[in-house]
Amino acid sequence: MKPRLVLLYTHDRNFDRVLSDALFGTDAIVLIARSVSDALQVISSRGRELDFAILDFNDGCCGMTLLSAINTCHQQLPTLVVTSKDAEDASAVAYANGARACLTKPVLAAELADTIGKVSEPDTQFAAA
Repeated sequence: MKPRLVLLYTHDRNFDRVLSDALFGTDAIVLIARSVSDALQVISSRGRELDFAILDFNDGCCGMTLLSAINTCHQQLPTLVVTSKDAEDASAVAYANGARACLTKPVLAAELADTIGKVSEPDTQFAAA
């Protein structure tokens, strides 16, 4: 079985560690993008290979722009959004732009692992706090 390929867009190195803990023991390979430009490059070059994406919305409209681009180019890509600012508004916009789940920071590794499992299932959409 081939490893799952994950795109992570974040500037939060603490969140990197939470994701690492959440994916511990799995065969996932995480491609970390620190800028929208880097994330778009991953999407354009490896979008069909990606199994899911995790976007950290803490950088304002950049995450929203990236989510919109992903939804336009790879609508089938399961996407999880994480935010700590204006969680309710961000979640509404994220769901409208194709996110399958939204979590509010701080996120525990176990909660993230559970949500990743649910997001990775086909045709899943649910609300998380």
